[in-house]
Amino acid sequence: MKTRNLLLSIVMATMPCAGGCMWTPELSQIKQDLARQLPGTTFKHDMSLSIGPGGMALARAVTSFIPPARDARAWLKDVSRVEVAVYDLHSDRATTSIETPARIQEMIDKGWEMAARVRERDQSVWVLYRMEGESVRELFVMALDREELTMVKVKGRLERVIGRVLSDREVWPHTGRYRHHRT
Repeated sequence: MKTRNLLLSIVMATMPCAGGCMWTPELSQIKQDLARQLPGTTFKHDMSLSIGPGGMALARAVTSFIPPARDARAWLKDVSRVEVAVYDLHSDRATTSIETPARIQEMIDKGWEMAARVRERDQSVWVLYRMEGESVRELFVMALDREELTMVKVKGRLERVIGRVLSDREVWPHTGRYRHHRT
């Protein structure tokens, strides 16, 4: 009985850290939508992760103890969830001719805004965000080329993160490079 209670206590104590470590099917659905549009293309799973609120809290705590990582804490404090999926692609077809995947169109139909849709010779990129009132609550970025599909979805109080980026860096218009400003 003591062993059972101990195991139950350990499971209950670690549940907040595991929150979000389970994979959500949304990113996989987008990959399937793309596979239907690119027959003959192989998608080899490279990596995926999902870090929920408990994992993000743990990351913030860990960064407070590691001096070189302390700056990361400010960036992490407004992020509550991160999902990433990367697939290696083998395709003979140009990826620029594909349509917006059905799952991304569903996101748009449910109130997401498309910030950018880029089609270049060798790459397609989608950037979407979801507002809640005056706040940016979710950001989704997908980049696809002949060699790789990368998808990143971030949740949190992202207008604060965006504000920090804009106040911390200035774009040099003639080069597109960033110059870092210390305040």
